[in-house]
Amino acid sequence: MNKYILFLRAVNVSGKNIIKMTDLKEKLSSVGFEQIKTYIQSGNICLESKLDPSQVLKQVKSLINKEFGHDIDVFVLTVNEIQQSLDNNPFSKELPPNKVFVTFMDRIPEKNLIEDFKSLKLQPEEFHVTEKLFYFYLPDGMANSKLNNNLIEKKLKVKSTGRNLNTINKILNLIKQ
Repeated sequence: MNKYILFLRAVNVSGKNIIKMTDLKEKLSSVGFEQIKTYIQSGNICLESKLDPSQVLKQVKSLINKEFGHDIDVFVLTVNEIQQSLDNNPFSKELPPNKVFVTFMDRIPEKNLIEDFKSLKLQPEEFHVTEKLFYFYLPDGMANSKLNNNLIEKKLKVKSTGRNLNTINKILNLIKQ
């Protein structure tokens, strides 16, 4: 069995794309996924499957559309990919983990778009783009930040979803249990 971590984009946020994780777990189990665990209500799922990542993506996306009526983006990552995202974090380990984020993108952004992004006035916020990962640090927290998922998607022309280091570490620990 393969272990996967799934991040659902924009579920249970501001009353939109409501999916109860208990209902989702039940539906995922009914189509053959195993060892399903969720963390908080914002679409963080661990599961096991014999399928490859692209098959998991297709099946979960279809299931959510059919059962819950939402056409949302689903990111299917291996334990190794999640661990590497933590290992390659360019920010100091001393920074508060609730203020450091990793955004997973569906593809590598074009170089010219990354260069244009670098010209944005975002200080004191900081970011680094590495392949399909967008790391950022928000010294004043997410509530008042300029940097967010919508900005990343719009400027880099990608689909993406992000989590802070606290969430990533908790979901990684959950799948290893």
